Parts: sequence; C-alpha cells; structure tokens
Amino acid sequence: MSPEQFKPDQFKKDLKRVLSLITASQRFVDDGKVVELNTLETKISDLCVQARAMNGEQRREVAPLLAALTDDLARLETTMHKEYSELQRQLRGLSNNAQATNAYAHAARTTR
Repeated sequence: MSPEQFKPDQFKKDLKRVLSLITASQRFVDDGKVVELNTLETKISDLCVQARAMNGEQRREVAPLLAALTDDLARLETTMHKEYSELQRQLRGLSNNAQATNAYAHAARTTR
C-alpha cells in the first residue's frame, strides 16, 4: 500500500476493532477462558503492514491509537503470562499428587 492509497478513517476503524478484540481477549483470559490468538495476530499484522506504508504525517495522525495498541497488547501479554504461570503451578500439583498416588499404590501392591 502506498501512502497515497492510505485511508486514515478506515485504518482508524480497523485499529479500533483490534483494540476491542484485545479488550475482549483480556476479559476471556481474566475469566479463565481460552483465547484464540490467530485472528488477532493476523489483524495486527495487517495493521503493521499498513503502518509501515504510511508517510510521517499519516503516522503522526494515528500514533495515539498505535500507542494504545502497544499498551493493550502489553497488558494482555502480562495477563496471559500470569495465567500460564498459574496453570503450570496447578499442573505441577496434579503431577505431584499423581506421583504420590502411584507410589502408595505400588507400596500397597508390594507389601501384600
């Protein structure tokens, strides 16, 4: 896309939709739901391609929205890392319980 083809209003609409998608993803993660990131990744990639094709004036015009995108993505990433860490902790606990159960079962079989 050349700078002459850039449509600031459409770019802003698309960017605002992505910001809404990030907000929804954040709520899903907060609720412990699975978030599909492929669509989000594709839309952000498309926006980045468009942003790289902009001239300086066009970039300045959308800079606040791009900054919001960066901030929202950083928050989502932080939340997802926390959730992932919690899941790892829970899985380690399950694994420890399973190991203990297996050890007790083995001990019970060998002492009969």
